Amino acid sequence: MSKRWLPIFVVAILGLMVIPLVTGCGESTTTTAGPTSTTESGEEVGPTGPNAEAADQAIAALTKSPDIESPKTITAGKVQAGSDTTYPPFEFSDGKGGYIGFDIDMMAAICKKMGLELVVVPTAWDGIIPALVSDRFDVIISAMSITAERKEQINFTDPYYKNDLAITTPVDKPIKNADELVGKVVGVQVDTTGQFAIEKIEGIKDIKKYETIIAALQDLQVGRTDAVVNDEPSNAYQILNIPELANTGTIPVDDDYGFGIKKENEELLAAVNQALKELKEEGVYDLIRTKWFGK
Repeated sequence: MSKRWLPIFVVAILGLMVIPLVTGCGESTTTTAGPTSTTESGEEVGPTGPNAEAADQAIAALTKSPDIESPKTITAGKVQAGSDTTYPPFEFSDGKGGYIGFDIDMMAAICKKMGLELVVVPTAWDGIIPALVSDRFDVIISAMSITAERKEQINFTDPYYKNDLAITTPVDKPIKNADELVGKVVGVQVDTTGQFAIEKIEGIKDIKKYETIIAALQDLQVGRTDAVVNDEPSNAYQILNIPELANTGTIPVDDDYGFGIKKENEELLAAVNQALKELKEEGVYDLIRTKWFGK
């Protein structure tokens, strides 16, 4: 699959946008991730080619499931989805005022199954759970790991993605595993699986915490850290246009992603789980996954 991505600093700027994207989840349209998304300068953003086209066409063809009763939401007829939209390839700016990514496509497809419209609400990662609990939006779509601590605050849907951690370093200074991180300065995004995993390793010289993974990788580029530990697909995506960095090692983790829903909203939880089940059975999930990860 041919891909060209936003440079890391451009994504950082665009990720600060706070205008929600309204995504059509009705009978025939979706604006979440077209195969020819471009920046104003004409640079393509996101996947292109037959895999992307197949996924986009499958999402566009979806209609409301007869087995799902449209759930009640904060705003009738819409699902407002909180998302840290600075986290490619799961959620990020398309360079045109909208948002694209694996999570965006997945929730767009789920919305069509529920007969509802998707509204993406850009939200800072460290405040995303409190915002859900306070009814700023209906659901979290933000590559969120299902953890026991988070389950005390919110409910999670059935898992939709399994993740491992990458160790990203300068190409000429590889670090292959957790043992080789001893004595090193390691960058992580705050309150993520990467942070939690690194804090369990004894002998780390220093753990630097960042609000975004983009900021962590920028510090790695200029030598302020020795490595950045984060979700493998995100780091792989971020460094595609940074030849001096590479994912040189892996930390295996038992890490599943789920969509977060307020505990009181059992109706929405059941509807999303049923939609997710149908998307997997119908092969749409596999098309979306192949579009973004090639596998």
